[in-house]
Amino acid sequence: MSVTARHTDTDAEERVRPGWWDEPFQVFQTNLREIDAGLDVEGTLDAVQEHGANVWLLNVGGILSHYPTALDVQTRNPHLAERPGGDLVGDALTAARRRGVRLLARMDFSKVAPALADAHPEWCFVSPSGERQEFEGLVSVCPSAEYYQRRIFDVLDEVLDRYDVDGFFFNWFGFNEVDYAGRVHGVCHCAACRAGFAEHTGLDRLPDRAGEPGYREWRGYATATINALTTRVRAHIAARRPDAGLILGTAADVLFHEANNAMGRPLWPYATGEAVSALRSAQPGKPVMVNAVAFWDMPYRLADEQPEMLSQYLAQAISRGANPSTYIMGPTDGIAYAGLSAAAAVTRFHRDHRREYTGLAPAAEVGLVRPDPLDDDGRFGTGTAEHRGLLTGLVERHVPFDVVPAGVLEALSVDRFRVLVLPDVPSLSPGAVEALERFVLAGGSLVATGRSGIRADGSVVEWFPGLRVTRVDADRETLKSSYVQLDQSAQVEGAVLVPRPGRHHRLAWRPDAALRHGLVERAPYGPPEKAYGHVPGAEFACGSRRHGAGTVLQLPWTAGTAYHDTRLTRLRDLVVDLVVERLVDRPGGRLPITVDGPEQLEVVVGRSAAGLVVHLLNHSGQRGNGFGPVVPLRDVVLRATGLAGRPARALAGTATVLDDGDDLVVRIATVTELEVVVIEDEGGSRA
Repeated sequence: MSVTARHTDTDAEERVRPGWWDEPFQVFQTNLREIDAGLDVEGTLDAVQEHGANVWLLNVGGILSHYPTALDVQTRNPHLAERPGGDLVGDALTAARRRGVRLLARMDFSKVAPALADAHPEWCFVSPSGERQEFEGLVSVCPSAEYYQRRIFDVLDEVLDRYDVDGFFFNWFGFNEVDYAGRVHGVCHCAACRAGFAEHTGLDRLPDRAGEPGYREWRGYATATINALTTRVRAHIAARRPDAGLILGTAADVLFHEANNAMGRPLWPYATGEAVSALRSAQPGKPVMVNAVAFWDMPYRLADEQPEMLSQYLAQAISRGANPSTYIMGPTDGIAYAGLSAAAAVTRFHRDHRREYTGLAPAAEVGLVRPDPLDDDGRFGTGTAEHRGLLTGLVERHVPFDVVPAGVLEALSVDRFRVLVLPDVPSLSPGAVEALERFVLAGGSLVATGRSGIRADGSVVEWFPGLRVTRVDADRETLKSSYVQLDQSAQVEGAVLVPRPGRHHRLAWRPDAALRHGLVERAPYGPPEKAYGHVPGAEFACGSRRHGAGTVLQLPWTAGTAYHDTRLTRLRDLVVDLVVERLVDRPGGRLPITVDGPEQLEVVVGRSAAGLVVHLLNHSGQRGNGFGPVVPLRDVVLRATGLAGRPARALAGTATVLDDGDDLVVRIATVTELEVVVIEDEGGSRA
């Protein structure tokens, strides 16, 4: 069965299906081993509810069934025989229903027992060298093949026939190019993948691994296959049990992100908030669940994560409108996870402020585009580094923003943002270019850096300030001792300069472009006796141009990457000042929300049933590759332009609310890990 025959129905993927998941919820996941079949369900539910959760995510089926399955495509947990009644799922559901706790079924269809794999080799993942993938006595199966495409529905039907579960979560639902040990197996070459890939792409040869010709097409095929299958699963569950949801990828009822740590992976401190923001921007009507992992990396499941790391995962999640979930291995009275108290504090905060989190949706006026990581010209993460550098800059300057995946630009609403930032996005589809132009014509402002708007042939999108590329400066030696000048000084020495590392596309500008930030060309930098000779250049690094009611600013240089690498704040401010300039470009223009506080304070703006909701996240605990205890941030002042007289309150600590002319001012005594300021739309009283 080919993926073309199972074509992806985009409308079906994105259609919102209402359910209990539309209200705020809190999850606790006990990921059970086969030896945990004797789980004390009452004791577990005590711990789940004490944690602040009202949903329990429990292993049910797939690799191992924790109920007495009658199907030959599952392996029954042999330890069930030691349990009175022999049915963990039935016991758990009965106890959960009595307490008013919802039960989610955790399913894992990624692997099967060797006997099943031997009987059905056509179900299995096949490496480019023709071998199947085995790990700890289990064999990986392929989403293109019959097990995923047909037989998992038999398992779902058996569960739905026997148990009134509230929904399903599918683990590891994808193509296993990498196994649990981190070993790269490459692209699946099973017969179903070969046929499906050829039909989907028109190409007759699968790539073996990432980086090879055809790999982008492979990822497109893999994504389409998973989305189409998810759509079928979701429809199947909805038809059988309308009040049961599916938690998975883009085609599910609830979108999912797992927040975890990994050995050898450098910390991206804003990863959880970025991921949730991107999901909410891509499908704004769907809820998101963030699963925060209580252990430190998969190979170290018995070692607990730093408590402050867990707190950060969940604080970032709820600030962007996601529902918190905490994930442990085994029973709640087993492995000692010291971080659970920190996770519980955020979970209970979310539970106790239901109104404030009901319908919480992103509301920032700045959109930051997240490039596709496959858009790369040899240095992996070039666009990613630019994005991360600019994201960090916006956080540090307290400019609220929401993340927009590059792949959803074609659906961009012209009135969603006032400013959109394009960080080194090299491949804009024609539909994305049209959507961006509509946005600008309607009055939006576009701030484009790096290759954004520049075509492969060196021409520039017609309504951008640039006309064509005249030269690309990317060689480190060429860039050494060259600068961008930020002021108007006629002399180089004494001028405000920033270094120019990275990649810079020099442009010939359109005649009506307004130019700024001159280039200072290379001159000797050593030995010291020869370090002179710089003169102001005749070229400029930045241009702006009106288009319709809006403006495009183009900085064809990777200033965000330079900031990511150097942390020179003048590099950061070069781009962030362009964003702020466009936000206040109106008579008497001021930023809608300003915060006077340290750079370690992130400002996230949303709207909910309670009104305007402003999260303040304290990132001062960031240290190297993790988080430790925060430094309390004192005397933080939030100003909301034009909102004088509105009722406002702080949810976590104490605050003083007063009017200053037309503005509302909230003075917050201390921000520890998290503070939330709620400004109501009308009614209420001052707190």
